Amino acid sequence: MAQTRQVAMGPMLGAVLAGAALTGIVVWRFNLDSLDRAVNVKRSAVKKLVLSGGIPPTQEVMDYLTARQQALEARYQRWLDAITVPPPAEAVPADPQLYFQQQVHEVQRTLERLAAARSVPAPAQLGLPKELPPSDTVPRLLAQLQLVQQAAELAFEQDVSALASLKVEDPDPIPAEEGSETFLLALPVRVRFTGTLNQTIKVLGAMERVRPLIDIRSLRLVSAADPSQLEAELLIARYAVMPAIPKPASEEPRGSAKKKTSKRRGTTSSRAATRIQE
Repeated sequence: MAQTRQVAMGPMLGAVLAGAALTGIVVWRFNLDSLDRAVNVKRSAVKKLVLSGGIPPTQEVMDYLTARQQALEARYQRWLDAITVPPPAEAVPADPQLYFQQQVHEVQRTLERLAAARSVPAPAQLGLPKELPPSDTVPRLLAQLQLVQQAAELAFEQDVSALASLKVEDPDPIPAEEGSETFLLALPVRVRFTGTLNQTIKVLGAMERVRPLIDIRSLRLVSAADPSQLEAELLIARYAVMPAIPKPASEEPRGSAKKKTSKRRGTTSSRAATRIQE
């Protein structure tokens, strides 16, 4: 009887731990959505804090509005720093393509060193451009490369049995609210590793504590050949602020074009009148 109970408790304990892991991920996702909503609210508040035309405000009102705007901007920046990666453009030298190639080799050496310390094969790096990428894509590729290294370090710290691959995925713009421009860009990386259920939960917990945050966008667990092991596939992402895209000249309002035309015509007419008078 005692043996039968011990055998039955194994699957039950695994189910409980799996349920706890899924619950943690749901709560984590809810917190991320709350942070995203808070950032949008602060952005809207900062945009609305603009005086319309009319009676000029008193100095007291101006001081209050200035202090209020500064407080909102500081709070907005704190939320933004917790969610998004800082732009690496300032650290990139004059030749960003060469710098990116150097960083790829540096990350590769780091992964090989981490794997050798644990006597396991080094993970494969997938999705990176085989040739030098365009200069405008280097900042987001550097952010994804940093996420590749950090994900590998977190997985190895939890002593996973094997880290198979880390793949850089295409960036994914986050849909914005209706009437506003796209603000955030997801920079995903796909991670595949093998480990026990306990190790997998520890990896998820370690990622949850990192700042700027690492979002777990999807999780897939499959039984491995060894009954005590699981093959895990995580799609994780960091977020970056979308770069501002200048509007083409063809999108200018028609009214402004008419005004420019009328001004040119008026200037031409005045010049012609001056010539006639002369």
